[in-house]
Amino acid sequence: MKRPLGKVILLSVLVVIAVGAFITLTNLGREYIGKNYFDSSSFQQELDEFESALVPLALAVPDIEAVKKNIVVTSSEIEEHRNRYGNLEDQIYSIERNYEDRINSATMEETSSEGDAAQEKDVENTVRASLIAERDAKIADIKKNFESDEHVEDKIRKEKEEEVDAYFQSVAKAKNHLLNEKDDFNYELKNVETGEVFTNGTIGKKMAFKKVYSSDNGYLKEPNTYSPAINEDYYDGAYRDLSDTLGSRYTRFEGTIAISEASMLSGNRSYEYNYFKTRQLIFYSVIVVGILSAVLFVFQWRKNRKSFIFEKGRAKYESLPIDVQIVLTFVSGFLAILFAEEAILSVFHYGGYDIPIGGFIIAVILTAATLYQIPWLKESLSTADWKNSLTVHGIKSLEGFFLNRSIGVQTIIMLIVVFFWGVGTVLIANVPELIILWIPCTLFIGIPVLFILLSRMAYLNRIIGKTEEMVKGNDGSEIKVKGRSPIAKLASNVNDLRGRVQTSQIEQVKSERLKTELITNVSHDLRTPLTSIITYTDLLKNPDITEEERASYIAILDKKSLRLKTLIEDLFEVSKMASGNMELDKRKVDLTQLLQQAVAEHQEDIDKSGLDYRVTIGTKPIMSYVDGQKWWRVLDNLIINTLKYSLLNTRVYINLDQSDGHAVFVFKNIAKYELGDDVAELTERFKRADTSRHTEGSGLGLAIAQSIVDLHGGSLVTEVDGDLFKVTVKIPVI
Repeated sequence: MKRPLGKVILLSVLVVIAVGAFITLTNLGREYIGKNYFDSSSFQQELDEFESALVPLALAVPDIEAVKKNIVVTSSEIEEHRNRYGNLEDQIYSIERNYEDRINSATMEETSSEGDAAQEKDVENTVRASLIAERDAKIADIKKNFESDEHVEDKIRKEKEEEVDAYFQSVAKAKNHLLNEKDDFNYELKNVETGEVFTNGTIGKKMAFKKVYSSDNGYLKEPNTYSPAINEDYYDGAYRDLSDTLGSRYTRFEGTIAISEASMLSGNRSYEYNYFKTRQLIFYSVIVVGILSAVLFVFQWRKNRKSFIFEKGRAKYESLPIDVQIVLTFVSGFLAILFAEEAILSVFHYGGYDIPIGGFIIAVILTAATLYQIPWLKESLSTADWKNSLTVHGIKSLEGFFLNRSIGVQTIIMLIVVFFWGVGTVLIANVPELIILWIPCTLFIGIPVLFILLSRMAYLNRIIGKTEEMVKGNDGSEIKVKGRSPIAKLASNVNDLRGRVQTSQIEQVKSERLKTELITNVSHDLRTPLTSIITYTDLLKNPDITEEERASYIAILDKKSLRLKTLIEDLFEVSKMASGNMELDKRKVDLTQLLQQAVAEHQEDIDKSGLDYRVTIGTKPIMSYVDGQKWWRVLDNLIINTLKYSLLNTRVYINLDQSDGHAVFVFKNIAKYELGDDVAELTERFKRADTSRHTEGSGLGLAIAQSIVDLHGGSLVTEVDGDLFKVTVKIPVI
């Protein structure tokens, strides 16, 4: 669709004019709306300056002799004057040294001139005598300063009188300048206290401006200080605050200050008056044109809103993050306002003779861009994805930068040092004297910081290289940890990670091996009773077997079925515990009594086992929060383990004691089979000391016990010393 460029330009021009008019209204409305020339800020400022200068320069000038009589010299001033150039010895020494050089210089100059030697000698003596007399007079004056306060006071008083004379001379000059420059200001004023009348012209009926001073309207008063009325151009002496010397007076005047109509028709006042009227007319013209432009824009916008449809530009705009869209719209609008203000105010200030065409064109272009973006932004805000904005990404980046505060702070400090180092390097090109400061800063701050920065970057690169080797599967050697910096901590963490990766690889190999053994053992342990069941079931199908044989077969089937049932239940239970689905019903249980019951439960098997059980339990209750049924299963499995795997005719030790807030169960026996080196594997599922699997154990007893103890927050530790097998179980007590 072809865009109507002319309508876009027209609407943009109307907006520029309306915005410029609005800015003109806000900036200059107070100056021109309902105001005349005498209300303008420029005239009011001129009047204020005339009022503040008139009283001290023309109406209330103090008497010079009275001011001089009012001069006061304080003891602090005397002391300051006396010691202005040091103590007595220092001042005398300084004068002597100064005149010594002058006397020698004068002697050399005179002796080098032509003439008779005798005449030269006379001249030399005369000059030396004059300088010596002058030196001695000054030394005498200095000594007298330290001997007599009156002497110093006279000197200070004389200085102050000279300053007063200089001040009154400047007042006279400033008064002449004021009355000449403001000659169109007429005044008739009377001193309220003395009744003295001051006038510089006649105030008639035809006055263009008139300001009356009275008790009702306010008196014309003397300012607090005289200095604002005295310009440096009219003051000959070194300025000193003479408020105390001049005295403080409260002088009031009533009367009138006026400007005649005749002075408004010619001269400088006429130019200023006409300039104000012209600017006021332009102001109203700009406001009217701005209002008409705004009204016309509203009507045209309703008809030509579709002129601002630009799909390609809109697609690119909406592809930007939402905060970038907001900034673009704001910046284009803000710049459009600035250029519009410049263009419209140029019309106001220069009457349209110096309009910045380039600025006006830029304002129109920026306004058009803003008019395009406003509806796009409005729609984008309704569906904005703030999570993908640059602001959110920036905040997250800063958060990441300061996750390790030490690194963030150190980096900022290094950047600041490098920045100021660079700035200092540039400055010494313009101010060579700074090299005195730049060299030590470079040696003791800049170079060390740069060295630290480079060394840490090199250290970080080595760590990155090591992690890349680890990703490739090459563990290599450890990284040397240097210092206690965050990068050194990173190196230590990488070393820890390397060790854990190695451990994980070992565990993975072990896990694969145990998984293979698990499948083999499960297959063997399930197949053995199942084979017997199938075999004896087939034998029962034979009708020729006797009743005794049938009963024997049924007994075997019952035994193998129970064996298979127990194996499946144990497997289900240990799997349930490993998955974390087992729920505990914890209650307060006496562990002493529970162990006694568990041993008593197996007393008959113990008596038949041929083993010598040494049980040390005690009678003192040991209480703990446990699931009684599950904990009995732990003790039961451990006792059964001793019955199955202990060497005949050996001793079995079962102990229960309390230590460090824990109940400690200890089971020790001499193993029937060789246990091997990795005793920790005995707690794995289907792992048995009887590797030939001739016993009827499922290999799940210790695994089930381990899982139950872990669920209770306890610990189960197995130890082997030769053929001695030891299991230690700990559980917190209450």
